[in-house]
Amino acid sequence: MKKIFILFFLVLLSNITLFAQNNEGEKPKENRAFKTSTLHNFDVSYLLGSGGVEEFDLTVSESGKNYLMIIAIDKYKHWKSLANAVKDARDLKAVLKEKYGFIDENIFEYLNEEASPENIRDAFESLKAKATPQDNLLIYYSGHGSYDPSFDLGYWVPSNGRLGGNATSTYVPNDHIRNYVKALDFRHIFLIADACFSGSLFATEAGKRGGNEEEVKESLKSRWGLSSGNLEEVSDGEKGKNSPFATALINYLKSNLKDRLRASEIIDYVKAQVTANTQQTPIGNHLAGVGHEGGSFIFTLTGEAEAVEKKKK
Repeated sequence: MKKIFILFFLVLLSNITLFAQNNEGEKPKENRAFKTSTLHNFDVSYLLGSGGVEEFDLTVSESGKNYLMIIAIDKYKHWKSLANAVKDARDLKAVLKEKYGFIDENIFEYLNEEASPENIRDAFESLKAKATPQDNLLIYYSGHGSYDPSFDLGYWVPSNGRLGGNATSTYVPNDHIRNYVKALDFRHIFLIADACFSGSLFATEAGKRGGNEEEVKESLKSRWGLSSGNLEEVSDGEKGKNSPFATALINYLKSNLKDRLRASEIIDYVKAQVTANTQQTPIGNHLAGVGHEGGSFIFTLTGEAEAVEKKKK
């Protein structure tokens, strides 16, 4: 009974404090930086009589949901079919669900003929409606890519993308993808593309990975990208297996034992593995001009996430 009274008192005290702040004219601030968790310690010994000090740790978790958007195409109407794009995407989804707490209700999946420009745009519209500043989004594209050197423009090729003159009008330009990302209000976005010429996603400084690991803060917004190559063709791998890029990415996520894994650590590993074993040159960097503030997408092991949830309860 005594503990119930104490908890009631703390809730009442919190409400009184908020009421006082509002009366002082403090206006709510938008776009605040969020800490992963905030710890409040209260000494309530005077409520317990002479029985000694009893300390309550009230942990308020502000971590949000993880969303996953998958676009993967093996079957093309006009382009040569690919062998492993859909398998790569499904294998990645499986490890994210098994080890990192991604759930079906927050997964948007567009495979083969579903991956049309209209559906891709609709998917971004749906994500825009769902996004909150606490949530995170991982985007994975696996399929054909194209590049127009005369305009320095790269493209994702949808399932119905054409060949020949004016074919680029049927593709999804990288500029559109960056604009979609810019419009989303997620805290962290990590865009991964396994496609030819995917390095064209990076408008500037494509050869560098920006940011000092010691300075990265999870509370700051982040917009990171990882491509399977630069302005070059990339391997789809042996039929029935993963592409070299997807192999490195999936194996690292499977073998990871760290409770919290930064996107920049994944980038460093995948770049090293793919460069050492193929003729491809993966690129990992923040995406320029879309709202990057120096933060990092964090992959949290399911066990760690469950422990935080238990502590909250």
